[in-house]
Amino acid sequence: MQGTQGFTLLESLVTVGLAAALAGLGLVRIPELASGLRLAGAARTLATTLRLARGRALAIGAPVEVRFDVAASAIEVVGAEPEPARRPLPGGVAFAAVPVRARIRFGGLGTAENGTVVLAAGGRRRSVVVNQRGRVRVP
Repeated sequence: MQGTQGFTLLESLVTVGLAAALAGLGLVRIPELASGLRLAGAARTLATTLRLARGRALAIGAPVEVRFDVAASAIEVVGAEPEPARRPLPGGVAFAAVPVRARIRFGGLGTAENGTVVLAAGGRRRSVVVNQRGRVRVP
């Protein structure tokens, strides 16, 4: 008896069915993954904006404010340049919590008001924390 080469129809159908099931499971998680990546990017961008505002306050020796517009989902830096710089949050990302005055102010010596800004996308949340010394963290 001679060995056959190749696969039977049943083996091929089972393989294609398993591949389709795995691909379907992967497609279900793609929006969740994209939402998480947008949220992480927005948190890093916010932290960078806060660090740049602190650096600018140190450079000019005057206060610089970072304001949070919850309604428009935007960040505004005031005092760094003649005109305020405004940056919108990415689509699908919103403010879940902001400091009471909706701003964080950096003094001319680099000190800051304590504040925690929480961003949300889908069911996930990321915090950006600023302490009195002006240190910005993304825990």
